[in-house]
Amino acid sequence: MGLVQQDTVVLLVDLVESVRLMREHEASAVRRWTDFVQLATGQILPRYRGGLVKSLGDGLMARFESVRDAVNAAAEMHRSIAVQNTGRPEDQHFQLRAGINSSTAWSDGTDIYGTGINLAARLATLAGPGETIASEAAHEQLATALASLASPGETIGSAAARDELTHGVDALCEDLGDCILKHFDKPVRAYRVGPASPHPSLAARRDYGTPMEPTIAVIPFDARKDAEEHLDVGNLIADSVIWCLSRSANLKVISRLSTNIFRGRVSDVAEVSAHLGATYILSGSYVVDADRILVTAELSAARTNQVVWTDRLSGNIGDLLQPESELAHRIAAAVHLSVFDAEVEHILTQPLPTLESYSLLLGSIRLMHRSSREEFLQTRTVLEELINRHGRIAAPRAWLANWYILRMTRGWSEDRKREAAEALSATRAALDRDPSDALALATEGFVYCHMLKDLDAARKRCEQAVDANPSHALGWLYRGTVDAFKGDGEAAVDATRRALKLSPLDPQRYYFESLGATALLSAHRYDEAEELARSSLILNRMHPSTWRVLAIALVSQGRVAEAREALGKMRELEPHLTLDRYIGRLPNAHLETGRHWARCLEVAGLPTTG
Repeated sequence: MGLVQQDTVVLLVDLVESVRLMREHEASAVRRWTDFVQLATGQILPRYRGGLVKSLGDGLMARFESVRDAVNAAAEMHRSIAVQNTGRPEDQHFQLRAGINSSTAWSDGTDIYGTGINLAARLATLAGPGETIASEAAHEQLATALASLASPGETIGSAAARDELTHGVDALCEDLGDCILKHFDKPVRAYRVGPASPHPSLAARRDYGTPMEPTIAVIPFDARKDAEEHLDVGNLIADSVIWCLSRSANLKVISRLSTNIFRGRVSDVAEVSAHLGATYILSGSYVVDADRILVTAELSAARTNQVVWTDRLSGNIGDLLQPESELAHRIAAAVHLSVFDAEVEHILTQPLPTLESYSLLLGSIRLMHRSSREEFLQTRTVLEELINRHGRIAAPRAWLANWYILRMTRGWSEDRKREAAEALSATRAALDRDPSDALALATEGFVYCHMLKDLDAARKRCEQAVDANPSHALGWLYRGTVDAFKGDGEAAVDATRRALKLSPLDPQRYYFESLGATALLSAHRYDEAEELARSSLILNRMHPSTWRVLAIALVSQGRVAEAREALGKMRELEPHLTLDRYIGRLPNAHLETGRHWARCLEVAGLPTTG
């Protein structure tokens, strides 16, 4: 009869994890699926005036006259599958996900074709088990259909529909935001109605457009005494601190040309924030006495209008005229760390759906380096929330891979082979989104180093990272550490020192210094390795790797008694570590450098087996 165009509502239903179910329980899964298809085509579709277009092996495509009918048919299919699961082990449960779109499609009398049909299939991929997602094109029909859903919570309405919903239905509606679909240039917006699936693929929408860096405004400091010759010191302090903070990749800093108008009138942080769009406000005052200066600095969070850090610092006026002002650096470093700590407290006390993306990113970076195992494990949930929000951005996935690396190096890995595969999957997903992302490249290098013990592949990836961004501190740090494991000590020292110089404000400086000490071990500069390890331990005494480095450095200097003490501290943090386990996870155990480190730990008293 030829192709004709017609308005069609299409429902596409897909069986979740069909490949696994067929592989593990083939006979049972096939029987159950065919029983469901018979039920759907013989009872459910006729009840809602739907017609089967085709069976897809592990899915169904049907068309309807109205979105309301498609929604109710999908809801009944979900309920029928749930009944079928009764009494079966959880790993054999069937779950459906469905997509609905209303569009003009091409039909040959048997099948239907077109972009609108493809959209329904892509929408289904967004659904969690037991959920249905409908496109924006369905909004006019869906708006009236939502109120009559047989089982609220199983269907998702469109963006435009939300404006038309009644109060009672609107209360059940979750905005999923603009969703990115494969092969579609523009995002599609959707809403979930009722409670989410126990395992939703998408969280309710927040402001996904929010940048992943908080913004800080540095207001010129006020003089406590009105001496004309000292009036510009406040601008000098602000300029120096802004220069220091602008070197951080984790903050956006507002120009002093914009902040200058608020000098002397920072009475309402919320008002300043509203004008400047700042997340944090740094202000303060100073007193000059001869060539000495006393500065009182105060950092406030705009969201709470509360002070999150304050301190009094002293220095020399001449220091502010230096390119690398020590006083400005101390203020900037304290501010930088306080922002990270404030975001950690925020994510620990507020529900994840209410948090800004920058809170999740900065908080997770800081949280994964904390000493508590419980807090460390919680970081994965935070990063997964961030990944759900920002599907096209590489950074959250790269940080998730870093989380796996830290889990292993801190002795908390439960299945090294599986976790290595998951870490590599995270970095490859990050590089799919941005093949030149230095963080993802460097992190993949460290995955190859620590988790797969492939030092050549690790060195290649780290080299690619610093080629992509020569100013990427973590890239140089990881490259230097790989060089240290390979026994190229001087190259390792050069790279890790460059990393330290590139990241003067990093809140995880202890980590940079710990790996820098490892580089010094490889270069046989044991006194310097000891010094840097002790500096790292002042910042964080709960990192077992640093205690191991210190013990090795001390044994190598013939100071065995002190090394035993350092090793004792390490074993308090990682009591189950033995020499065999250490060698088993050491990337360079087959090289002389690794063998020397293992011998030193044995001399310090690390037991061979546990």
